[in-house]
Amino acid sequence: MIQIKEVLDFLETRKESFEWIGKEDLIIQGFCSLSSIKDFCITWAKSFEKLDDILNEGLDLAVIVCEKPKKDNLAYGNFIFCKEPKRVFFSILSHFFVKEREGKIEQDSVVLSDKIGKNVSIGHGCYINSDVEIGDDVIIGNHVSIECPALIGSSSIINSGTIIGTDGFGYYKEKGCYRKVPHFGGVIIGSHVEIGANTCIDRGTLDNTIIEDGVKIDNLCHIAHNVRIGKNSLIIACSLLGGSSTIEEDGYVAPGAVIKNQAVVHRNSVVGMGAVVTQDIPEGKVAAGVPARIIRDNNGRL
Repeated sequence: MIQIKEVLDFLETRKESFEWIGKEDLIIQGFCSLSSIKDFCITWAKSFEKLDDILNEGLDLAVIVCEKPKKDNLAYGNFIFCKEPKRVFFSILSHFFVKEREGKIEQDSVVLSDKIGKNVSIGHGCYINSDVEIGDDVIIGNHVSIECPALIGSSSIINSGTIIGTDGFGYYKEKGCYRKVPHFGGVIIGSHVEIGANTCIDRGTLDNTIIEDGVKIDNLCHIAHNVRIGKNSLIIACSLLGGSSTIEEDGYVAPGAVIKNQAVVHRNSVVGMGAVVTQDIPEGKVAAGVPARIIRDNNGRL
């Protein structure tokens, strides 16, 4: 159980801008969603206006994180008012409800590398090549394979079933037969990167495939050889990034999108759901359709 004062002290320590209205002696026992709100739990809402039906039920023992309403005549309720309720709510959950994981390498995994950082977790049935270097506080799920020279930055997460470092799809024709292009590059993954389950990341042909700091890749994505993904980009489920394509910093690739080989999605641009990008996307634009066309400027709302 957590006293509300502990939560408020935590937010003050983080120098969050917020306002508390409610019972000073309230105890928080857990968390819940807005659709199944419970007494003595904390939840969040995008805006105060979305709470009308809930407040009409007379619920006054839960804590709600939301933006401050324009009206000030609140008869009851417990609110943490702030400008970014989603971020504030999940920072509270991360601090009070997420248990720290101790580093552990499961015995049924094959780990050939001796360059393993502190507090690293490696799950069951993994294979880690001898040329892999893993930074501190990395979490690797079950049945992950890293098969090429690779660098995994600190505090990154590689979820179960992911394959990193197989050769890309490269062939040349000789005497009527396809010959495989040998791959000599590796994979560089920055810090605070998360890679979803069952995603495949190919090694580079001559240079490296590079995923920069803060990138988040969803489940079931394919990242081909020599791809570069810039800092803090988001690649969502079932997307395919063709060989030598580039997603620059703060890019967003929506579910099921395809980026043609060698195409560049420039900084702060969005590729829409199911789009097929065949040409470069300029900086700060939103592209959608098959083939993808620029539909508007990126105003920050996905």
